[in-house]
Amino acid sequence: MSQVEGLADQLERSFHGGAWHGPAVAEALAGVNEATAAARSILGAHSIWEIVHHVTVWNDVPRRRIDGEGLQNLPAEGDWPPVRDISVGAWQTALTALKDAHAALHARVLDLADAQLDDPVAGSDPTVRGMLFGVLQHNAYHAGQITLLRKVSTQNGLPVSRK
Repeated sequence: MSQVEGLADQLERSFHGGAWHGPAVAEALAGVNEATAAARSILGAHSIWEIVHHVTVWNDVPRRRIDGEGLQNLPAEGDWPPVRDISVGAWQTALTALKDAHAALHARVLDLADAQLDDPVAGSDPTVRGMLFGVLQHNAYHAGQITLLRKVSTQNGLPVSRK
């Protein structure tokens, strides 16, 4: 397995599952409905929905950086896009955007040659490899947050899914 294939595999594990650390992003989100996603389960914490928007951004920005965009610091609204619509359709749109951002990053990584992993990246870690390790860490961190927010929501009597 090449280094690129190994990193792409780890991206898949951190997003879809089979990760060593516990639930991946998609596993943590499985069955979450729009009410639970929008809930403020912990005072001062982000909602699951806000985290979904944020993780979407940080699966998209690295792909764009690999493609040469010199994205530096994002404005607050770009880093944590606000949730303006909490309908079922908007939740499905947010989940689709997250999956699409991950799929695009994964595909772009598979197009790299191993030697490109040491290329510099503007606005990030010094190299493509470092940036991709950051995405893995970021996905794991936020999957854990989502899992905890789900537990708090359930304890507060908010259903996780409409079954």
